[in-house]
Amino acid sequence: MSPDWIHSAFEFGAIRLVTSGDFVVKPGWVYGPVCHRNYQIVYFPTGTETRYVWADKSIVLNKPCVIITPPGETHSYEFDKSHPVRHLFITFYGDDGAVEFPKLPKLNESVCLNSVEETFVPHIIKQILFLAHKKVYLWEERCKLLLVSALAELEGLKGMRPAGSAAISDTKNSWPVLKALDYIDRNLKETITIAQLAREAGWSHEHFTRKFVQYMGMSPQKAIVKRRIDRACQLLVYEKWNISEIAYAVGFQSVHYFYRTFMKVTGMTATQYRKKFSSPHLKHLAPVTGLEASYPLNQYFRYS
Repeated sequence: MSPDWIHSAFEFGAIRLVTSGDFVVKPGWVYGPVCHRNYQIVYFPTGTETRYVWADKSIVLNKPCVIITPPGETHSYEFDKSHPVRHLFITFYGDDGAVEFPKLPKLNESVCLNSVEETFVPHIIKQILFLAHKKVYLWEERCKLLLVSALAELEGLKGMRPAGSAAISDTKNSWPVLKALDYIDRNLKETITIAQLAREAGWSHEHFTRKFVQYMGMSPQKAIVKRRIDRACQLLVYEKWNISEIAYAVGFQSVHYFYRTFMKVTGMTATQYRKKFSSPHLKHLAPVTGLEASYPLNQYFRYS
């Protein structure tokens, strides 16, 4: 990895994110061996007896750490047998979609970095997941820039030329809108009015609507519907409830209206969505209790 590559990534948007997530897995689960076409960064916020295996090597991840896996590297994770293990990950590749990229770091094998708590990397990774969940203004572009910042921090951690970049922040102006989005997420099953959201944001009805559209690119009402459908998509994959139960659970008063809206937003029926995205491998995920996060855990965030 070189500063020239970092500059190119900022200027030309060389990075493309594929998936990211914050998962808590059951004790003793084994992931792999697998060999991906993309780069992957995995952050373990606490040390455990989880073992990472690659090539003819292995290491116990008994300290907070980041694992960087390059394309084409066969590897596996043998998770701690005594406790659930939380890990955050980001998968990405270069703009041209090839396996190897001249603009990305040339790693010959996996790298484990331990002193991550001394950097901004954990906060950057969480911010990427937060933006992927909220999908606020320019969220994908901001995620790319944040990932470049994380890679620059990791470059410094590897003892190469130090590099650092400030994450883009619009917290002061966006916070009232984020409060409204949190209110929507907490009350999806209930009737939600724009007046309630405006009060939550601390703005007048007119000012709130104008700022919300400016920040989110859609009206508050459309955002409510979109977030209800997003929650329904999650329930279709993780729960065994029938479609009517899911429709009511996310705030739709009419199942027929839910069917029409789901088709309009996703381009497929709820049954088709469940069949396409439900996967037996998700059974390894452990129930999440007591963990605070600004985004849902055990949920993939997908990028276009």
